[in-house]
Amino acid sequence: MYLEEEISETEIYGKVESIIKKGGYLLSMVCSDERALGEDFVIRYFFREEGIKVLKLRVESKFPSITSLCPAAKNYEREIRDMFGLVPEGHPDSRSLMLYPENWDPSIHPLRKDYDGKKPEFKKHGTYRYKEVSGEGINKILVGPVHAGIIEPGHFRFSLAGEAILQLEIRHFWKHRGVEKVCEGKNPEEALKIVSRISGDNAVNISLAYLNAVETLLGIKLSQRVSYLRCVLAELERIWNHVRDLGWLFMDIGFPLPAQHLFSVQEQLMRLNKVITGHRFMFDAFSIGGVNVKIEGEEKRLIDKMLTLVEKETKEVERFAIETPSVRDRFETTGRIFRKTAMELSLCGVCARASGLKRDTRVELPYLAYKDFDVNIPISEQGDVMARFMIRVEEIYQSINLVRSFLENLPNDKGEKQNLLFPYSWSVGNAETPRGNAFFFVMLDEKGNIYRLKYTDPSFRNWPAIQYAVLGDIIADFPLVNKSMNLSYSGNDL
Repeated sequence: MYLEEEISETEIYGKVESIIKKGGYLLSMVCSDERALGEDFVIRYFFREEGIKVLKLRVESKFPSITSLCPAAKNYEREIRDMFGLVPEGHPDSRSLMLYPENWDPSIHPLRKDYDGKKPEFKKHGTYRYKEVSGEGINKILVGPVHAGIIEPGHFRFSLAGEAILQLEIRHFWKHRGVEKVCEGKNPEEALKIVSRISGDNAVNISLAYLNAVETLLGIKLSQRVSYLRCVLAELERIWNHVRDLGWLFMDIGFPLPAQHLFSVQEQLMRLNKVITGHRFMFDAFSIGGVNVKIEGEEKRLIDKMLTLVEKETKEVERFAIETPSVRDRFETTGRIFRKTAMELSLCGVCARASGLKRDTRVELPYLAYKDFDVNIPISEQGDVMARFMIRVEEIYQSINLVRSFLENLPNDKGEKQNLLFPYSWSVGNAETPRGNAFFFVMLDEKGNIYRLKYTDPSFRNWPAIQYAVLGDIIADFPLVNKSMNLSYSGNDL
């Protein structure tokens, strides 16, 4: 459970400014409709500052925007306006974020408790206005939202001078699924099935963040064995994600041979996932308070053999990247995100660490077996594609060591299930996905069902940064910059 400090509208600027000056940064903003509980609407601001600092603001119809102090708050505030109809006064962007005026009635706000969930009649209610760059010789390239292959929708609007990118404007949220609304009224096990599929390639770590919140609310104390096994699966997920991402970086600069080696390793890792958990993406590997897998002698042997192969292949592609001038020419200085930008946008994961920020949930907010082991956080000050490449390489080695340590020290003990329930209490859960911090806010009702669930994916925090990363690069570098960050569309758009 977390203590929250209730503040007034006149206090919020001073409080946020103080937190940021001390080096704190925004983890998430959560709005909830608590009118039936005598609270009006409530916005909670979650900052990372010596643990988690929580500010609580009661809101009737409008609230002060903090975007000028904390640029990372920009899209949270736009989301609150769409979903709850609360107006962030002083916000620099009055456009809708998720509910497009082309087909969504602006009087409907889906996360209000009085919204009946009926599908609205989609018809045009307005027009989305894109930012314009004017001047002699300026041209535009529009990419998406429909892409080739199986990639999910996203619209990228480039303004160029020749081939140099002057501005990139992103428009996402083309397939908003209403995950948070769907979870309302579900019991925690039913909601686990839903949230684990928010972004399939990060299913394990997203589930861990959710379970962290729910198990705290229910007073469940995990056995050490469950804690260790969950971390094993979390690190195996990190490894196969990073192996895949390294492969796509090589593909995007025309080096299919090392890419195919890595894709072969990825395939073997995913087959191992299925042997261990019954699913290539490790869906449904967890239950509340437990794990649904058995890792004994044979499974340990298969994992160790796979880790040896991964380590060997990773060392080879690392050496190839470092020693090949044409690879370095494409990777180095491309797609730079400077430290100041990373701080202002509260970036997380590889994107933060490659820009000099030592941020990793496993260390900052340790959970499960990570409390018992040292996790080294590789960082770089360069902020470019090469830095993100090398961070992934180092994290593969780190994850291999962690998996071996967890399995070598795997304990046998039992946990405790207290099944406590304090109606309308809330908790948060955090976990470090391969993309960065996954954050859940969960409030249960008097029956123990979901009253309010809010998820913040690392991609929601990191997507705005790509608009800065590409500035000054040529248009041909965009796919490479995009792949080096490897952000999720589905995790971003709930």
